[in-house]
Amino acid sequence: MTLQELKEITQTPEQGIKMPTAKNLRETGKAVAEKQIGNDTWIAAYQDGYALYRAYGHSTVFSIHTCGAYLYVSNSISSYLPEQYFEKEPWYIRLALEGEDRLYRNQQAKEQERTVSYSAISEEWEVMGTMEENPLEYLVEKENQKEILHCLTDRQKRAVSLCTFQQKTRKEAAGELGITSPAVSAILSQAARRLRKKYPPQNQTEKAVAAV
Repeated sequence: MTLQELKEITQTPEQGIKMPTAKNLRETGKAVAEKQIGNDTWIAAYQDGYALYRAYGHSTVFSIHTCGAYLYVSNSISSYLPEQYFEKEPWYIRLALEGEDRLYRNQQAKEQERTVSYSAISEEWEVMGTMEENPLEYLVEKENQKEILHCLTDRQKRAVSLCTFQQKTRKEAAGELGITSPAVSAILSQAARRLRKKYPPQNQTEKAVAAV
């Protein structure tokens, strides 16, 4: 099922309605699609228009219908992916990117002892990116490739090796992995979040990066 098809069979949450909790969705929601992305990563879409993303023992809930365009930033180069880019791709690709970003920023907010409400509007990605550091760049520069790969899943290791160490494009990596380019981006995003958790930024002046 594609993202477009998922949006067509799910409701659009009304504005002003309180978002359900992860526990409430699991217990009372009607799941229309589920995907196990990795050993510790899982996502589900519900009839009422909400998605539940769980990774590293943490969960986040967000509206499916606000997942549109996406700003991808790597090596200080920004790539704007319009909503149409994800419409024909598997439904979970764009939602996984959303979930990873939200979990990471929620963790950052907790560490800074403050509460932040994040909108899914695509224009805000660049602003929020100032909170992040690119762990792939940092560790590659330190020539710690073995250390990078040690904490990643096999699929993440393969994607990172192709796109970072072998300098292949997303399209080339997708061809070798037998998946789509957006799927490669999603895997790299998950790898980056895992690395950020293991290797938090050391520099107080962080580089603007919205996603790997």
